[in-house]
Amino acid sequence: MIDTTKRFQKIRSFAADIGKDRSGLALVEFAVSLPFFMGLAIASVETANFAATTMQVNQIVVHVADNAARMGTSNLEGRKRVEEIDINDVFTGARHEGRGLLLDGFHPYVDPGTHQTVSRGNARIFLSSVEPVNSPNNSNKFKIKWQRCSGPGTHFVPLYGKPGTHGNVNGIGPTGRQITAPDYGAVMFAEMHYHFTPMLDIGFSNLVAKDIIATSAMIVRDSRDLTGPTGGDGVYPTTSVTASSCS
Repeated sequence: MIDTTKRFQKIRSFAADIGKDRSGLALVEFAVSLPFFMGLAIASVETANFAATTMQVNQIVVHVADNAARMGTSNLEGRKRVEEIDINDVFTGARHEGRGLLLDGFHPYVDPGTHQTVSRGNARIFLSSVEPVNSPNNSNKFKIKWQRCSGPGTHFVPLYGKPGTHGNVNGIGPTGRQITAPDYGAVMFAEMHYHFTPMLDIGFSNLVAKDIIATSAMIVRDSRDLTGPTGGDGVYPTTSVTASSCS
């Protein structure tokens, strides 16, 4: 009888000791809070990645417009003539600057009509020469004289005009921020589309694949030959060089 009572006392004492033990509490709290902190960390990383990508896309499009405003070779009249090779060089610089974004790469896309997975290009850059319809510009109307494109994202279309549709407009660009060209001058308008893909897509972040669109415009610095060759659009051909056509 005494042995049985002692056993019960030991059991009760052991149970009491277990009830007072807090040595594993921190581990339990960590396990409960881990998913929340993981989600917060991943969301922070994805947000920072999206912000950095957006900034880089904006920098690239600014450099495209700036370099295009400076391009050309001076002729005997002191006016710069733009050749296809000059435009190609501007695009080559943009692709080199954006090599970390894989501008020349592709991403999978599920066609909603056929439900087939196809490949789409990651980026597309549109470069347009915005000029007055008349100089001096008494009509205050403007046109896209020529446009060139670069990048495998041929599914992207310019949001702010092309030569066939913008030949007599009040300005080029987003509403409220449209640009115009000076008399006897031109503005280089660059528009870039880039397909952003999150680093991780496991439900911890609200960021999903989306298109980033950026624009920039720069006034042509020097006197430029805007007429171009007879029958052309203002850009001189270059022997053995393929034009960066938008078709």
